[in-house]
Amino acid sequence: KGLNPDAPMRDSGIEWLGEIPAHWEVKQIRHITEQLGGGTPTKDNASFWDGEIPWVSPKDMKLDYISESQERVTEAAIVHSSIKLIPIGSVLIVVRGMILAHSVPTALTTEPVTINQDMKALVPFRDLDGDFLLFVLKGLRDYLLSHTDSSAHGTKCLATERLERTSIALPNLDEQRDLARLLKERLAQIDSLSEAANGVSALLQERRTALISAAVTGKIDVRGWVAPESVVEGVVA
Repeated sequence: KGLNPDAPMRDSGIEWLGEIPAHWEVKQIRHITEQLGGGTPTKDNASFWDGEIPWVSPKDMKLDYISESQERVTEAAIVHSSIKLIPIGSVLIVVRGMILAHSVPTALTTEPVTINQDMKALVPFRDLDGDFLLFVLKGLRDYLLSHTDSSAHGTKCLATERLERTSIALPNLDEQRDLARLLKERLAQIDSLSEAANGVSALLQERRTALISAAVTGKIDVRGWVAPESVVEGVVA
């Protein structure tokens, strides 16, 4: 229902998508983005490598927003090889690799980058917000995983045609941006709570270890200890 819980709904015409807000559209990814592939400049030409331009591969796809990579290329590599410069605000997606057995890494570029042949870049057209597309693809993870195949060598791959023909529900640009902003706020809250919970867990583990150490080294006297009645099968409630 987007941001309005009372929004009138209509059938999207797509079985797996179901109903969507009546004012939203349904469009295929190929109609709202430019799709760019990647490649690997030859390692035999030293002038192509160790430059200033990130060359993103699946191993770099660990964050939602990406501006860095383990390897970098030069302007010469862009001019004289098959790789292309991907603009800021593009959504990168891994389309080949064993990681597709359980996840579909996606990220939004915050700097111009290049990509290798196991990746695709979706450059949004004017009426599509990059953050919104990023969240849509993350939400479609299970759908995309169900359409991955194995190559002759056993490597998982997501066919370009399948990705490009994937339909998404699309509100207007302002609503896309509002939805993306709300998601960022909610996700930041969840991340903060998760970080706090991890901190408490680590502290409790430290205290547990310290208690065991104190007990077995005689620093505390446990001779008069009696198990509470709530102990069941060795577990204290």
